[in-house]
Amino acid sequence: MLSNLAKMMFPPKEVLGIDIGNCAVKIVFFAEEKKVLRLKDWGYIPLAIKADTPPEEKKAIISQEIKSYLRKKGIQARYAAASISGNAVIVRYVKLPKLSKKELALTINVEAEPFIPFDIKDVNLTYYILNETSDSGEPKMDTVLVAAKREAVQDKIDIISGAGLDPLIIDVDSFALETLYGALAPGEASSVLLLNIGQKVTNLSIVSQGVTRVVRDIFIAGATFDKAISKILKTDAAAAEAAKRVKSVIVSDEDKAAAIEAFDRDGIAVSKAAAGVLRDLYTEVSRSIDFYLSQGVDHSISKIILSGGMANLGNISKFLAAEFKVPVEIMNPLAFLTETPKNIPADVLPSLAVASGLALRKLKDWEE
Repeated sequence: MLSNLAKMMFPPKEVLGIDIGNCAVKIVFFAEEKKVLRLKDWGYIPLAIKADTPPEEKKAIISQEIKSYLRKKGIQARYAAASISGNAVIVRYVKLPKLSKKELALTINVEAEPFIPFDIKDVNLTYYILNETSDSGEPKMDTVLVAAKREAVQDKIDIISGAGLDPLIIDVDSFALETLYGALAPGEASSVLLLNIGQKVTNLSIVSQGVTRVVRDIFIAGATFDKAISKILKTDAAAAEAAKRVKSVIVSDEDKAAAIEAFDRDGIAVSKAAAGVLRDLYTEVSRSIDFYLSQGVDHSISKIILSGGMANLGNISKFLAAEFKVPVEIMNPLAFLTETPKNIPADVLPSLAVASGLALRKLKDWEE
């Protein structure tokens, strides 16, 4: 009784990682017990919100879903981290004049404005200095600029606050993935491409020696697959989504022969549609890889790691490995834990990547 009262009065400082997607809310909650990090709880909350729902009503529905989940699970949490991506955020890697931290803080809006395609008054702007360098003999700083539309940031804050939580951090999906990868592969020296394929957007990050060097959001994602499958099967989006869950991309001659022998017309059609979308995605990702390599880097891409709901598409890793000619793996975002949880369905795990990265931010940033 007293311990429960104490938890209510002084809730622990752990941070909920909350990934608010288009189809579901994903929640990850870590706790450090005797210097060992453990998964305290997790959640996958499907959202069935009509497309024409007003924005304020939509936010209220999502807040209530999160609040109900926390109450049901009995989670005593105060702080949360969420993230944004897509058209709401711009990440730019630029060279700025070498300035002191104080000078840069005073002039960052002026220095950043030429690189940001939004009105500087409409964004929240932050930056991170990667290293000092020079350009034509002039001292410079390699700097990451992040500009997020104030409205998009406020939407996340409203949802988190509406769920009864304090929004500690509003991150960027790609940087949450970087945080997670740092836990999964500490000290990794090679260059890895992280591809988080959600419903509306695919987050691309190229991480080299533990630092993200390229960030890009690609608007080829789950909804693109649904549209292509719906068209080829002449069915609605719901049926296309269902077909996508049970069918696979045909990669080998053996798979093709088996599908023909079984008269699996739907399977062959789904594979054809999905393969077309994957080739479009390959083209876009290749452009980002080419951009990365054009910077004169020391490391080419050693492997690709997939996460997000579309990582569950059958044979997607085999298909992309054949296209990119590098190993492709499906991420287990909780593989760094000493005790691997047994109660999380295999098809849910890849979807928890961003939420896991957000939940880990507490360990890095709470004291900063």
